[in-house]
Amino acid sequence: MRMSHIIAPGLMAGAENVVLQGCTALLASGHELSLLVIVEERCPQYGERFLEAARSRAIPAEPLSVRGRLDLGAISSLRATLKADRTEVVHAHGYKALVYGALARSGQTTLVVTHHGETGHDLLARFYERLARILYRQVDCVFSVSSATTESLVATGVMRAKLRTVPNPVSLPAPNPDVEPSASESALLFVGRLSEEKGLDVLLRALARSNTPKQLALDVAGDGPCAGKWKALSASLGLDARVRWLGVRSDIPELLAKAQALVLPSLREGLPLAVLEAASCEVPVLASRVGGVPEAVWEGETAMLVAPGDVDAWSKALEALPAQAETLRKGARRRGAEVRARHAPERWAELTARYYREVAR
Repeated sequence: MRMSHIIAPGLMAGAENVVLQGCTALLASGHELSLLVIVEERCPQYGERFLEAARSRAIPAEPLSVRGRLDLGAISSLRATLKADRTEVVHAHGYKALVYGALARSGQTTLVVTHHGETGHDLLARFYERLARILYRQVDCVFSVSSATTESLVATGVMRAKLRTVPNPVSLPAPNPDVEPSASESALLFVGRLSEEKGLDVLLRALARSNTPKQLALDVAGDGPCAGKWKALSASLGLDARVRWLGVRSDIPELLAKAQALVLPSLREGLPLAVLEAASCEVPVLASRVGGVPEAVWEGETAMLVAPGDVDAWSKALEALPAQAETLRKGARRRGAEVRARHAPERWAELTARYYREVAR
């Protein structure tokens, strides 16, 4: 079965890494595929970086140059590419990729889309996310990344018969058992895009509360539109000595190995890759109870889950964390192998290929 994956990438984050890991696993399983990367004229660096990352993994990847919000020439070019490649399945990631895939496919092509989650951080994003849900009526299959996401899509009107739950893959190696972070020296670690839906301002306000242990420090790995605003908030709260802004990092396993816990105060999520990476590396998790997060951890054993957006609740959780840290770390070690097996890229590829065959025209 010949397949094409289409993505309009942003900063390298969860969805982008899922696509790279998934395509690598499909190729290793013997499937034929091509990766078509939308490179937008207004911000070509995202597409170009993603193409470089894909090619470094030996994924057959080609750019689809796009001008403006809807480029008719790009649609025609994509249609010709899909026809020349005799593509049987088009798999879109993100609303822009879905629009181009839907307009370019022929009547014999199966169209699949992965719903990675929603940000809803501004009016334009909410408009496009609503448009994507409307387009879901026209596709043959919608992959959702967690059971919670599947149910939320059903609640918004997506037909259950079109939905398949395919949890995100993670491919980090098992941790070195000889590396043991010191609770007195290690920091909490946030990994993710610095955008509104990640709720980092809630965590900063909780960290500044008087009841929060002053030995707790925070490392922030990531970048995004809220970086400047949140750095200013951190400074205004007197946290400069306790918060380090690391920027975008490629050494996440090394950062996790030194972390006391991963923290993710998100307001909305699908199935965050940061949580899967922490669980795979046997690191405790302190996260919001949103989306598929409860499905990725064992509350009370490997993780503490907190109400999203509630500064008081986050402050209490931070206050309680030192006393529970050792219990959570032991639980994370017990469950690490299970997480790595459940979210192995090979399992993602197996499920994906099976569902392609189920819905192929």
